[in-house]
Amino acid sequence: MAVAPLNKFITIAVPVAPGEQTVYTAPTGVSSIVLYASVSNVGVNTYPSVTFTHRRTSTASKTSGNTRNIRIIKNGEIPPNDALVIVDGRLVLERDALKRDSVVIQGVQSGVVSISTVQYDNTTGITTVETATPHGFNVNDEVTMSGIAFTCGSYSGGITTSIFPDPQKSFIVDSITGPVGTSLTFTTDTGVVSGIAHTYVSGGQAAPLQMEFIMSILENSTT
Repeated sequence: MAVAPLNKFITIAVPVAPGEQTVYTAPTGVSSIVLYASVSNVGVNTYPSVTFTHRRTSTASKTSGNTRNIRIIKNGEIPPNDALVIVDGRLVLERDALKRDSVVIQGVQSGVVSISTVQYDNTTGITTVETATPHGFNVNDEVTMSGIAFTCGSYSGGITTSIFPDPQKSFIVDSITGPVGTSLTFTTDTGVVSGIAHTYVSGGQAAPLQMEFIMSILENSTT
């Protein structure tokens, strides 16, 4: 007896943070159709840009890990109070024994600073971030962070390193140390992780929130 296809509609909505983000990977045994994708400019008098890429990764035994990147749009600029529609039709993503398809976004914007150290209190969720150069943030600004590596000693019983934040989200600046424009330190509430202490290892960038990405997907499976 034939098995009826299982259709599932999902929406992915994330801020565009500094660096490259893989926003979706087709699950095993599923053909996914991107129905719509767009990036909105939510900054003030900013002109950020975004690159949107279809990435096919080989999962065949002899070529495992090899990738092919096809840019659907490269450095598409988004004017203030506007949005860039990237997909307004159909984009099929596949996954089988030989290949794995993903979609990747990478933004270019102003105000990106490198992070030099992070102190995270897992019982309160308060995170104190020190940047290598003045961050320019003010209290109540909405910011993004990416690529922050932590060790989580008690997680999964051992020695693991996690990249924060996952999933990607934006944060509100609760306080800064020193005057705006010269401050190197800010605090924000990133949420509680009960019972798992985090120790900063390296890396990370912070930036004012300037772009938000949204994508609607239809997943179709017969398994």
